[in-house]
Amino acid sequence: METLLLSLLASLLLLPAASGHFEVHSPSKELVAEVGSNVLLPCTLTPVLPEAELEVRWFHNLFTNIVFLLKDGIEDRQHQSPAYRGRAFMKERPTSGNLSLNLHNVQLSDAGIYNCFVENTTTKDYEEDSMELNVVGSGSPPLIAVALQDSAVVVSCSSDGWFPKPTIFWKKENGDLDPTDIETNTDMGELIRVKSRILLNGSSEGQVYCGLRHPVTGKETGLYVKVSDAIFPRTSPWAILFWLLLMVTIAVSAVMAWLLYSKQKRSEMRLKEKDVHIEQLKWEVEWRKVSTKKESIFFDPLTAYAGLIVSPDRRHISTSKTVQNVPQNIERFDTEPCVLGQTSFQHGTRYWETEIHEKTGKFWSLGVAVETVRRTGGQRECPENGIWAIRGTVDGYYALSSPPEPIIVRSRTPRPQIPGLLNDQGTHEPERIKRVGTLLDYENGRISFYDVDTFEPLYTFQAQFPHPVIPFYYIGPGISFLSVERESMDFR
Repeated sequence: METLLLSLLASLLLLPAASGHFEVHSPSKELVAEVGSNVLLPCTLTPVLPEAELEVRWFHNLFTNIVFLLKDGIEDRQHQSPAYRGRAFMKERPTSGNLSLNLHNVQLSDAGIYNCFVENTTTKDYEEDSMELNVVGSGSPPLIAVALQDSAVVVSCSSDGWFPKPTIFWKKENGDLDPTDIETNTDMGELIRVKSRILLNGSSEGQVYCGLRHPVTGKETGLYVKVSDAIFPRTSPWAILFWLLLMVTIAVSAVMAWLLYSKQKRSEMRLKEKDVHIEQLKWEVEWRKVSTKKESIFFDPLTAYAGLIVSPDRRHISTSKTVQNVPQNIERFDTEPCVLGQTSFQHGTRYWETEIHEKTGKFWSLGVAVETVRRTGGQRECPENGIWAIRGTVDGYYALSSPPEPIIVRSRTPRPQIPGLLNDQGTHEPERIKRVGTLLDYENGRISFYDVDTFEPLYTFQAQFPHPVIPFYYIGPGISFLSVERESMDFR
């Protein structure tokens, strides 16, 4: 009897712990995506577990290089790597069992190993699977150029936008041709430009073909060219005279064409400058109308995240290097660096302005939120969560709709002091937005944002407000906001 009990006890100890067991699986171990495209990184969870028990972590190469992080059903952007902010989104909720990740605007630096890591925070069990993402550049169709060199003709072929380096080759009707040289270099985005040349001594080669083949996708692009007998130099003085006359004619035609083109471009530029000036005047008229309703907004310190500092006059807010010891209350944001205004609105038309000081950072949001907006845990800023806002990042500006929409800042020309045409500002990098005006039309469900320095309208949301709304701010590291007082309004 004692032996039977010991055997039964041993069998029970060896039984697998079925509770909490799950599997994470990626059906694709190797993916290929083009630069600038969107790619889906597949991952599934079986069986489906409650969101509150899960931590879902997507990371790139290193566990700490977080692409996307979901804890207890809440997206955590505080620990997300800056390179993936605004580019990485889960396709569905974990309750569906689909943990696939959408990665937008793929870059060369995105290449590498991606891990789908899932931990059951209750049982401390975890599983993961990985896949490799290869990023390629498909390249542009080749450009062909023909030039004379002594008694021969040089045909060059070039193409850019490749990664990795393509194979470039030449063919003729009866075989391959050997290039005289092959040049490669990279552009600002680390994409490869390749150029090759061949030397033709006579038109007997017939048609020649320049082709490029991608080493990963196998995609091939190419172009045929035929060099006429008339192009090859001859020792006949009549041929020399013909070519001289042809070159003079081409040169004169090119000069005439250039003069006509330059004149046309100058006319187009003047018309464009007038159109831009008229558009700016329209922006200014609209801005002056809404700015007559300007009022002061004060930050509510009772709602401010503990890592934010609100000035005594409640008009200035900035980030702190340490988390402050502040009284806890249900109104305060506990994980996100956010703050609300002191006054909520449920009727009428309101307008206020906010100065943005980007000291060492370029990540912030501002807009309006419903008065009942969630204050605990991380959340995605979007109309579905009761937040209508725009965001500034190092890459540009976005309206936080679903999905986010890029905001094209069409002009950063300062306000004209003397009426007239705008001057050409060159091709320098545009200045950052320094002051944003917010217009709230509650009854008509409209929230509009303006660049106060140029009068330019940035973006407009249309919504139906279920509750009173209140000014909303997200202050990233190295950012400070100043609420512009009503008395400081000017009409320059």
